[in-house]
Amino acid sequence: MDSDAQAIKHPIRHKIFLVSLVPTLALLAAALLNHQYLNSLGDSAERILSKNYKSIQAAQEARKALEEIRNLRLERMLPPRAAAEIPREMLQALQGSLDICRANITEPGERELIDRLVDGYARYATLAGALPAADRHPWNDEAFAGFLALSAEMILLVDDLVAVNEAAMERADQDTRHLARRAQRHAAVLFGIIISAILALSYFLSYRIARPIMKLAHRLSGAPEGRGVYPQLRVGAQDEIGFLTHAFNRLFRRLEQYDRHRDDILAAEKEKVRRGEEAKGRFIADISHQLKTPMTSLSMSVGMLHSRGDRLDPRKTVRLVATAHDDCNRLAALINELVDLSRLEAMARPRPKETLDITQVIRECLAPLRKQAEAKGLHLAVDVPADLPRVTIDSFRFPWVITNLVGNALRYTDRGGRIALAVSRQGQRYYFQCSDTGSGIDPRYLPHIFDRFTQFSERGKSGTVGLGLAIVKDIIEQHGGDVAVESLPGKGTTFTFWIPILEEEPHGQGPDHR
Repeated sequence: MDSDAQAIKHPIRHKIFLVSLVPTLALLAAALLNHQYLNSLGDSAERILSKNYKSIQAAQEARKALEEIRNLRLERMLPPRAAAEIPREMLQALQGSLDICRANITEPGERELIDRLVDGYARYATLAGALPAADRHPWNDEAFAGFLALSAEMILLVDDLVAVNEAAMERADQDTRHLARRAQRHAAVLFGIIISAILALSYFLSYRIARPIMKLAHRLSGAPEGRGVYPQLRVGAQDEIGFLTHAFNRLFRRLEQYDRHRDDILAAEKEKVRRGEEAKGRFIADISHQLKTPMTSLSMSVGMLHSRGDRLDPRKTVRLVATAHDDCNRLAALINELVDLSRLEAMARPRPKETLDITQVIRECLAPLRKQAEAKGLHLAVDVPADLPRVTIDSFRFPWVITNLVGNALRYTDRGGRIALAVSRQGQRYYFQCSDTGSGIDPRYLPHIFDRFTQFSERGKSGTVGLGLAIVKDIIEQHGGDVAVESLPGKGTTFTFWIPILEEEPHGQGPDHR
C-alpha cells in the first residue's frame, strides 16, 4: 500500500488545490484593493466630516457671535438708549470658535484667513471693551465706527473661511464620488476576470481529469472478453488516474494468466474426455470380448454335458463342470464391474451422512470377506483402536470403499499371503491403510490407477475391467478426503486414504432429507 501511495507523485487533490488557489489569490487581491478603496473613501469622508465640517461649524459659530455682539452694540442707538455691556462669555465663545478654526486648517488659503481673523480678534476685543458710555451718541464716536467696520471685516473673513471649506467639501465629495466609481469599475473588471479565470480553470481541470478517464473507459470497453489478449494502457500521469490505469494493467495481466490457465484446464479436460472416450470404447470392446469368451466356453461345456453327459468319461465330465464353474465366476466378476460402472455414474448425487462406530462398520464390511480369505488360505488382520470416536460417513457408499480395497487385495494375493487393514486418528483426520503381500502393480500403471475405463493386463487376466478404484476415489473425495497408493511388483500394494473428522449431524438433516 505504501508503494502504491508513493507511485502517486502528483495527486489530483493537489492539482485541484493549486487551481483553486489562483482564484483564491485573485479574490484576496480584490479584497485588498477594495480595502484600499474603502480606506480612501473613509479618509475622504473623515476629511469632510472631521476637518472641513468642524471648520465650517466653528466659523458659523464665530459669525453668529460677531453678529450677536454687533447687534448688542447697535441696540444703543434705539431709544431709550441704555448701556449695553458685552458679556465676557460671548467673547470667549468667539475666541473658542476661532481657536477651533485654527486647529482645523486643511485647505490652501485657510491659514491666511485664520491669521487675519486672529489678528482682527485682538483689535476687535479691545474695541468692544472701549466703546463710549450710553449717554453719548454712538454715531459720532470713531471707536464705535471702527468697531462696526472691524465686525463687518471679520464677518467677511468668516464668510470667506466658510466658502473655502465648502469648496473643499465640494471637491472632496467629487473626489469621493470619482473614487467610488473607479472602485466599482475596478471591482467589476477584477471580479469579471476572476469569474472568467475560475470558469476557464474549472473547464480546463474537468477536461484534464475527464479526458484520461474517458480514454481509459473507451479502452476498457474495447477490450476483448475472454480471449486471453488484453490491452496495456499507457500511464499518462503520476496521479490517481495513472495509478488506476496501472491497476487495470495489472488486472489485465492477471486476466491473461487466468485465461491461459483456464485454456490449459479446458485443453486438459478435453484431452481427458478424449482419452475417456477412447478408454470407454476400448472398455466396451474389451468387455464384449471378455463376455464372449467365457460365454462361448460355458455354452460349449453345458452343451456337451447336455447332449452327451451320460456317455462322457466321468473325469471329462468333472473337467467340463469345473470349466463351466470358472466361466460362471468370470461372468459374475464382469457383471459386478458393470454394476460398478452404474454406481460410478450415480456417485454425483449427494446422500445424507450418519455418525457410526467405525469398529462396527469395518466388522460388517469384512464379514463376507473373511470366508473368502479362509477359503484362499490368506491371513486377514484388522487393527482398529477401541477408543476411536464415532465417524460421520455415508453409510451406504463408505463401506463399499473398504469392501473394494480388501476385495482387490484378496484377488491379487496368492495363498499363504497376508492382508492387513489398520485405522488410526491423527489430528482432525481418520487414516485407513489397506496393505497386502500380493503381486503388486507395475510402476508405469500407478499414475492412472484411479482413472475411469482404464484396464491393466493383470486385471484383464483376473476377469475385471478396473472401475472399482475410480469409485473408491470418488467416494473418498465426496467425504472430503484423498487416497494414495504405493506398490512394488512382487512385494505387495498399500492403499492409504484419509477423511476429516466431522461434527455429528442431526438425525434426518442430510442433504437429501425431505
